[in-house]
Amino acid sequence: MKKLYKVVDLFCGAGGLSLGFHLSGQFRIAGAIDNWRPACDTFVHNHPETPDYSIICSDIQQDQKSGKFDEYCKIWSSNGDIDVVVGGPPCQGMSLAGKRLADDPRNRLFETFVAAVQRLQPKVIVMENVPGLLSIGGGQLNAAIIQRFADVGYNHISEHPPLILKAETYGVPQIRRRLFYVAFREDYYHADFAWPPPATHREWRPAVVGLETNTLTLFDEPLDNLRPTVTVADAISDLPVIPAGGGEEEMEYPRVNLTTLTEFQRYSRDQSLCFDAQREAFVYNHVAPNNSPSLIEMIERAKPGESVDPNYSDSKKWAPDRPGYTVKALGAGGGSTNRRAFHYNPKTPRGSTVRENARIQSFPDWYKFLGPKTHQMTQVGNAVPPLLAYRIALQIQRALNNDG
Repeated sequence: MKKLYKVVDLFCGAGGLSLGFHLSGQFRIAGAIDNWRPACDTFVHNHPETPDYSIICSDIQQDQKSGKFDEYCKIWSSNGDIDVVVGGPPCQGMSLAGKRLADDPRNRLFETFVAAVQRLQPKVIVMENVPGLLSIGGGQLNAAIIQRFADVGYNHISEHPPLILKAETYGVPQIRRRLFYVAFREDYYHADFAWPPPATHREWRPAVVGLETNTLTLFDEPLDNLRPTVTVADAISDLPVIPAGGGEEEMEYPRVNLTTLTEFQRYSRDQSLCFDAQREAFVYNHVAPNNSPSLIEMIERAKPGESVDPNYSDSKKWAPDRPGYTVKALGAGGGSTNRRAFHYNPKTPRGSTVRENARIQSFPDWYKFLGPKTHQMTQVGNAVPPLLAYRIALQIQRALNNDG
């Protein structure tokens, strides 16, 4: 029987990182924390294997000051030491004092992450963030972050430096770039840790469209040739066709010949991956925004891949034969759900649904998002694509399994 390694997810959001680790088959989510209730509700709903009391909705920064965080750590570690801590602390606006991090309020969320790592002492940490972090201060901010990890006993990062990973090269139907740090506790470093994870799919380049597909599944290892990039149509063309303002929070799948489904669509529909054996196989969160007639006219005029509204640079119409654009959050307070991505189907000009965006992020269909629709959109946009997290988890799993 394989050992299950225990994971704690800090700044967990809706749970994309945790889901990716779960998909690897050898990680159990021992606990999680976030300060935004809609995301915590979604996490609880989709992770019934983790006790509700281990998923904390609170301000980790304040809880460290008050001492409550120590109580959370005791809960998370009650069945053994934590093996992996993952998370994406907001790092925008971080600042330096010389070559070290300044005593600046904008640095405190990162320092909160470091303090949690120091308290939990996992074997491995994974930190996700924005790619721009690498270039701030000519790389000095990155160096300061690495030094802070070293200060609390997590060295050897120079052997596997922080890298910007390309989501589409890991089977995610989206052009998305995210920065990842992986660090081992200094008494636990494995020199054979392979970083970055080997790509399974081709990087998006229009010239490679049309190359033949091999028969590997999303969870197989790549052979000599990488698989073609997963496109928007590969990801969402089997979903129920709905007009602007149409759809429901729970919908049945259209009747289709299952042999016509793409490998990604079969993954998306696979209920065997769901934690909740009683959850019914529905298409969840598939409600289209009720776009105005004027906006629908703009959608109809735009060609696939073009901007729909010149006032919004990110308001683009999906091209069915390309991966999707970066799925963006709308902010916790909501925002315009109809000025992000637009469906390519000329018969149903409209904004994208939460489920369509969730598929572009590589969430399976059973993963249901809770809260108002704008909050659902934000949860999806803030998440780490689970299939990207899955590939990172596999590399860490192999290193842990190789422990003498």
